[in-house]
Amino acid sequence: MEHLILIHGALGAADQMDALKEKLVKNFRIHILEFEGHGSLSKSNEPFSTSCFIEQLEGLIADIGEPVHIFGYSMGGFIALLASSKGNNQIRSITTLGTKMKWSSEIAEQEVKHLNPEKIAEKVPAFAQALEKRHGSEWEGVLHRTADFMKTLGEEAPITEELMSQINIPVQLCLADQDQMVSKTETEEVQSWLPNGTLKNLTDSKHPIEQVDLNTLVSNIKAFIKSI
Repeated sequence: MEHLILIHGALGAADQMDALKEKLVKNFRIHILEFEGHGSLSKSNEPFSTSCFIEQLEGLIADIGEPVHIFGYSMGGFIALLASSKGNNQIRSITTLGTKMKWSSEIAEQEVKHLNPEKIAEKVPAFAQALEKRHGSEWEGVLHRTADFMKTLGEEAPITEELMSQINIPVQLCLADQDQMVSKTETEEVQSWLPNGTLKNLTDSKHPIEQVDLNTLVSNIKAFIKSI
């Protein structure tokens, strides 16, 4: 069977991919990448950075030692695209879901407003509890480092036409029809930059992967990889 790496999103961890893994494990050899500073690795106090996350992904690919396909949710797709743009020839295809492509200082500022631990604990206690369950006592630090990471993305805006045009492998960009964080316009723009990019819309779905039509997503992943 072919290798498939699953990558979680911002504020997520390896467990965020469990439901997807269950639906794909009979078809692929599944590997889950957990970013440094998240979940079981949350005690790391290193700042979040694209270079660190890309290095982690490249390390996992090197450990596997064979060509891989990648599914990246949200930030996971972002890192997969940047890694591929660097020319890693072991990556055979990428599927993203809900990946925010367009960043600016203004956009980052708006997103960071949602990452205040005190406000989350006060106004959305269930979410705070879920974050604590996922990241342990370090959950507030994960929020702070994610906020700093988003500010850096706003300053650098790493996804560019120049980089994306260098990705020659098949890329499938999936977007929920009710995603309020990622616009169809920015996703279509990146699709137009990719030499071999396609766009799939998921109906009756929202940005959180827990609110996505998982069966449709799984069908898209399987069909896409089979077509390569």
